[in-house]
Amino acid sequence: MVVNDNGAPSRYDVMVVGEYYFDLIFRGLPEVPKISADLWAEEFEWVPGAAYSTALAFARLGTSAGWWCQFGTDIFSRMIVDQARSENIDDRLFIHLDRPLRRVSAAFSFAHDRGFISYAEEPDPLPTPEDLARIRPRILLLQGFSLDDERRRLIEAARSLGITVCSDCQHVDHRLSTPGMEEMLGLIDVFLPNASEAKALTGEDDVERALSSIARFCPTVVIKCGADGAIAASKGRTTRMPALAVAVFDTTGAGDSFNAGFVHGLLTEPDIEGAIELGVICGSLAVTGYGGRNLPFKEDLTKYRRREAAIQLAFTREQMREQT
Repeated sequence: MVVNDNGAPSRYDVMVVGEYYFDLIFRGLPEVPKISADLWAEEFEWVPGAAYSTALAFARLGTSAGWWCQFGTDIFSRMIVDQARSENIDDRLFIHLDRPLRRVSAAFSFAHDRGFISYAEEPDPLPTPEDLARIRPRILLLQGFSLDDERRRLIEAARSLGITVCSDCQHVDHRLSTPGMEEMLGLIDVFLPNASEAKALTGEDDVERALSSIARFCPTVVIKCGADGAIAASKGRTTRMPALAVAVFDTTGAGDSFNAGFVHGLLTEPDIEGAIELGVICGSLAVTGYGGRNLPFKEDLTKYRRREAAIQLAFTREQMREQT
């Protein structure tokens, strides 16, 4: 049985709250798309995107996770649901509507970054405090961010139940000076923006200064820095973790994959450094294939772990010294 931090029984270790997107990925474009230009891609693929990548990572890592997401009767929803079930993603929190619910993104992908043109017919409703009390995960992972009252009530309910709240950022237009922003950050246990989001939020052009600014309000801040890995501040301590040296194929879904690895680490690692390392491993491996398809399985993690390799090397050297 999974047990919540306050001693109550829990159905899941993690509850992922986030929308699906049907991603159309175009690679090998000669330039970034612009008005009046017809461009031809060298490669194309479709993949389930957005919170699907996070749910998939949890499934492969063996984390008990439920994904709160709405699906409709349209072809995009049906294909995502079929793909999720084929990957053994838990579907008990799926909400099925008797109408279409299309969410589509066309991604133009380059080695250094990517951009999207997206369409969504309607946003997903958040779970209610009553839903949260019924499901009682150990960790609530919110794949988006807003300052609306519905989200605030959900986060406050999680805190009252002893549930750890982790929240992504995902390109909101808020600033630290936006009314209610500092207070909302104070309610979140872990904030997970990427570097461009953190800079936009703080007005800083340096990621370390942005980290310091956000960390004044949120207990733990982890900034995803793409090819530069990640940097975090928690309990007055700063941690830096470089990315793996990999051949970048497609960066779509890398941040969502990082989130899953990091949260898996919160559940399994003795310290924040271990959680960040698992996040970096998942984020790094995600970019080696389309839309996070190359996410690791639990048994793959050990061979990518720097800390374990360093400990083993030190142990071996010590044994050799003792033998001589």
